[in-house]
Amino acid sequence: MVERGMTAALQLPAVRAVGHRYSHGHLLAHPTQVTPGDVPAIVVPTVRNPATMRDSMLLARELQRPMIALCSRWSSAEVVRKQAQLLDAPVVAVDVTDQAKLPNFSCDTLLAAEKKLNRANDVSIKRNLGLSVARMLRWQRIAFLDDDLTGLRPEAIRAAGGLLSDYNVSAMRNVGFPDNSVVCHARREVGLPQDVFVGGGAMAVRVNARTPFFPTVYNEDWLFLVGRRNVEQVAVHGRVTQEPYDPYLSPERARSEEFGDCLAEGLFSLSEHERPMQAADERFWRAFLDNRVAMIDEILARLDRSRPDERRTRIIQALKVARGRCQIIDPAFCVRYLTAWQADLDVWKRFQAGLPRHADPVAAFAALGLKAYVHLPAT
Repeated sequence: MVERGMTAALQLPAVRAVGHRYSHGHLLAHPTQVTPGDVPAIVVPTVRNPATMRDSMLLARELQRPMIALCSRWSSAEVVRKQAQLLDAPVVAVDVTDQAKLPNFSCDTLLAAEKKLNRANDVSIKRNLGLSVARMLRWQRIAFLDDDLTGLRPEAIRAAGGLLSDYNVSAMRNVGFPDNSVVCHARREVGLPQDVFVGGGAMAVRVNARTPFFPTVYNEDWLFLVGRRNVEQVAVHGRVTQEPYDPYLSPERARSEEFGDCLAEGLFSLSEHERPMQAADERFWRAFLDNRVAMIDEILARLDRSRPDERRTRIIQALKVARGRCQIIDPAFCVRYLTAWQADLDVWKRFQAGLPRHADPVAAFAALGLKAYVHLPAT
C-alpha cells in the first residue's frame, strides 16, 4: 500500500537543472490486475447548462450510486434534479453559494490579495465539499468527474474504486482533447514534446483523516497530490474523453493559470530529483521562474517563424500575457504561499475531525449550510 510520508532529504541538485518537465509519467502506476471496488458516489462540480450532465446521470444510473452535482453559474440544482427524474437517475444536486461552511484557508486569502495572480474559480470549494460530505457519511472512497467528459463507463469507475485498496488516488486516462494549461498547449503547437498528466476531472480518492484539501488555485488537483509529501503516486486504469475547447479563446485564461501552473510544475519538477516540497526555497523559485520565461520565449520564437494567421496571433497574445504574469511572480511569495498551504493542512484536518456524522446527504449538506435537491429512483 502506498503510504503518505516525507521523502528522505537528498542534496538539492543544481538549480539550473530544475525546470519544466514535459512529462510526469514516472509518477503514474499502471496495474495490470485490477479488482473492481465500490465507489459510494460520484462528485461532479459543474458550471455548465445542466443538459451537459446527461452522461454523468446515465453513469450514476448504471452504477446505482448517486451523482452529487455541485452547481453554480449556468447550472441549477433544481433543473439537474428534474433532469434526473426524467432519466430516473440517482442525483443529489446542490447550488453552491458563499454560505458554504468550509474553513477560511490562509493560502486562499493570500492569493486572493494578489489580484494579478488570483484565479476566480469555485471547483476547489466544490471538491472540498465533496470530501466533507464523504467524511460525514462515512464514505471511504469517492470519485470526482468533470462536467465536460464523455465515454464514461461503469467498469472504469469500479476499477478506480478497487485500486484505492492499494493507492490513495486512482485516475482514468483522458483519450480526448488534451487537458493542459495554455502554455503547455502552445508547446505542443510548435512541435515541442508535451504529455498530458491525470487530473481531478477523472479521479477517485481515498477519504480518511489524512486526505488533504484542494486549494483555490489553478492545478489545485496537482497540489492535492503533493499533500504533506513528495508527489503522490497515482494508479491509472480506464479512460474518459475530454470534450474539445479553445485554450486561446481569451488571454485571460493564460493569465489566470500562470501562478498555479508555475507552482504545480515547480513542485512536480522536484519529484524528478526525489526532493520534498521543503526544498522549494526562494533560490529554487528564482531559477524555476527564469527557466519558465526562457521556455515561453522559445515558444514565441518558434511561432514568429510560422505562417501568420488569426490563430497564431491569439496564441502569441496568450503567451505574452503568461510571460508577463510569470515575470511578476515573486519567489518569496511562492514560499509564503506554500508555508500558508502547509499550515492550512492542519486547519483542514481539524475541520474534518470536527464534522458531525450523518446518515444521508441532505443532512450532511445542511450541516455545511447548503440545501440539497434529491432524486432517488424507487427500489
